[in-house]
Amino acid sequence: MNIVLRSYIYLHIAVFLFGFTGILGYVIDLPAITLVWWRSLLTWLMLLPYMFYTNGFKHITKRSFAIFAGIGCIVALHWISFYGSIKLANSSVAMICLATISVMTVFCDAWFNKKSILWKDALIGIAIIPGILLIIQNISTQYKLGFLVGLIAAAFSAIFATLNKKFVQSLHSISITWIELFAVWAFITLMLPFYYNINPEAKFLPNNSDLFYLIILSLFCTVISYVLVLKSLHHISAFSAMLTFNLETIYGIILSIVILHEHRQMNAWFYFGVLLILLSVFLHPYLNKARQKKSK
Repeated sequence: MNIVLRSYIYLHIAVFLFGFTGILGYVIDLPAITLVWWRSLLTWLMLLPYMFYTNGFKHITKRSFAIFAGIGCIVALHWISFYGSIKLANSSVAMICLATISVMTVFCDAWFNKKSILWKDALIGIAIIPGILLIIQNISTQYKLGFLVGLIAAAFSAIFATLNKKFVQSLHSISITWIELFAVWAFITLMLPFYYNINPEAKFLPNNSDLFYLIILSLFCTVISYVLVLKSLHHISAFSAMLTFNLETIYGIILSIVILHEHRQMNAWFYFGVLLILLSVFLHPYLNKARQKKSK
C-alpha cells in the first residue's frame, strides 16, 4: 500500500472516530461541563507518557504555554457548548451545527488576521442561512435552544482553529495539544465549584457505564484520532483534508440515525436543511481551490 493511500485511510478512520463524539456525548449521563472535565482529564493524562518519551516539555516556553493555554480555554467553551447542545437537543442537531465551522473560520480568519473577506467566502456564509432557518422552523421548540447553543459551539471552534493556525508553527503539535487539553481541564476545574453551588444535585462521579464511554471518548475519539490526523497531514493536501473533515457531520448524523434512531425525532424538512448546509460547506473548498489556481 502506497503512503498516500495509507494516509487517506488514516484520515478517514480519524474522522469516522470523530463522528462518534456526538453519540458518546448523548449516552454519557453527566452534565456537559462535567463530561468535558472528565474527558480533558483522561486525555491529558493519556498523553503524558508520549510527552515524556518524546521530551515534549523541553521546548515549551512561558510565552507558548500562555498562548496555547488561553486557546485551551476557548476549546473548553467549545466543548461545553457542543455537549450542551447534545443534552438540550440531540446528537444530530449538534453535529449539523459543526458543519458551519469551516464557513465561520473564514470570517474569524479575516477578523484576527486583519484582512478583507472575499465575496465568494461571504456568499458561502450567506448560502447556509436558508438551511439554518429551515432547521430552526422544523424542529420542536425544545430543540431550538440546543441548535443555537450548537452554533455557539461552532463559533468557538472557528475561533480556536484560527488562533491555532496563527501560532501553530511555534511549537510541536502534540505539545500544543497537551497544553490546550490541560488548560481545558484547569479552566473547568475553576468553574466546577460555581456550577455545583448552583446545581448541587447534578451528577459528578461517572458510573461504570459512563466511565467506559469516557475512556472510549478520550482514547479513541481524541488521542488516537488526533495522532492519525497528524500522520495523514504529512502526505495529504489541505484541500483534501478539509473535504474529509466535512464528512464528520455526515458520519455523525448517520451514526445517530443507526444507533440512536434520531430520525424518528426529525422530519424531512430538517434533513433538507441539513442538505443545504452541507452543499454550501462542500462548495466552499472547491471555490477556494479554483481561486488559488486563478491567482497562480
